[in-house]
Amino acid sequence: MHRTYQEKQRVTVAGSSPAGLAVNERSGAAYATDLANDRIIEITPRARTPRLIPAGDGPLSIALSRDGRTAYAAGQADGALSLIDLRKGIVTKKVPTGAGALSVTTDPASGRALVANRTDATVTVVDELSHMRARHAAGPVKSREAFVPGLPCRHGACW
Repeated sequence: MHRTYQEKQRVTVAGSSPAGLAVNERSGAAYATDLANDRIIEITPRARTPRLIPAGDGPLSIALSRDGRTAYAAGQADGALSLIDLRKGIVTKKVPTGAGALSVTTDPASGRALVANRTDATVTVVDELSHMRARHAAGPVKSREAFVPGLPCRHGACW
């Protein structure tokens, strides 16, 4: 048996160029990076119109903190991870990661943000609490090479 999915709602932001997408499972808010306009488009279940939030230079990918209050946007153009306070709608900090920041994700266990830097061929790990770069690994990462004291090891990698 095949399910049929139907579109429930479509939100259009004129002139936007959506790239990355993240959903806050608690609130139902959806966040899309807008690569062309250096911002995040926030869509909440109750809002009638999208909220536009600044997001650094060339945001390509987005992830949310464990509590859903901070968005992490990987800036392809500036090679940085922008930390965005979603309540205030502002960039609170930029952490240099490397050229071509392509993708960001968060580790649900530690809360750390991991950024894949395409041009530099590196992965940058950013600590959730200090918002400081905890590790910058180049090339193929093996578990011993990626070991950072105090960071958990899982699936052969130690972040």
